[in-house]
Amino acid sequence: MQRTRQLLAGLAIGGLALVCGACGSPATDTTNAADSTRAARGAADHAGTKAGDPPMPKPPATTAGPLTRKNLPAADRLGSDFKPYVEPDAPEEGFVSNGQPVRRRDPKEVAASIVPLGCPGVERLSPLPVPANALEQTYRAPGRKSAVALVLDYRSEASAKQFVHGLADMLARCKQPSAKAKLTTPRQVALVGRPDADTLFDSRHEVGPRADPSRWDETVVRQGRRVGLAIVQRGTGEATVDHGALAGYLRTLITR
Repeated sequence: MQRTRQLLAGLAIGGLALVCGACGSPATDTTNAADSTRAARGAADHAGTKAGDPPMPKPPATTAGPLTRKNLPAADRLGSDFKPYVEPDAPEEGFVSNGQPVRRRDPKEVAASIVPLGCPGVERLSPLPVPANALEQTYRAPGRKSAVALVLDYRSEASAKQFVHGLADMLARCKQPSAKAKLTTPRQVALVGRPDADTLFDSRHEVGPRADPSRWDETVVRQGRRVGLAIVQRGTGEATVDHGALAGYLRTLITR
């Protein structure tokens, strides 16, 4: 299974994940379960890399600017069977675990990874604004179902608003292909809801050859200069996430 960090890159459908990757310093908003024992062992292994090998990044922090784990949802609010999940080391990807389910994300990487993949015309739209700070938490449930939550801290309300509107415009391109379309690769389809200008709901799945049978429910809210986002995987026969309840909960968290 692809790493949870790749989830937001296609919103899961291209792989469930919002990866931390190299969690670097904050950028401007316009340009821009494993356990701790395993993480410590991995860090020790990295310390002994051969001369000439590129240095491994430091484990990501568990805070990002003013953002802390208090701004991210409890696992049971995403589903009764979800638990916090610690991403393991992935030396081949240049990722070092911090032994915690919460990690700082590189803002530029986050903005790029949230763009839905495989939807016609998305590449012609303006890129999503880059936050000043980004913090992520990963979750797992029995059967290897995954979930990811993010809180994004922007330098202005205008940029935070632009993120929600920009993502909605991108998802509008993720339409069901016509019956005459001859797909050679999976195509992402999104059912989108906009209860108000600062809230976005969508449910996604793939169609076409080798389509992933998973379903993904996404809830996005904006409050002031911050955006909260949660993506939850569900089985084909499972009920959709209660977007309204989750949206209200996320708003209370991101304003803390």
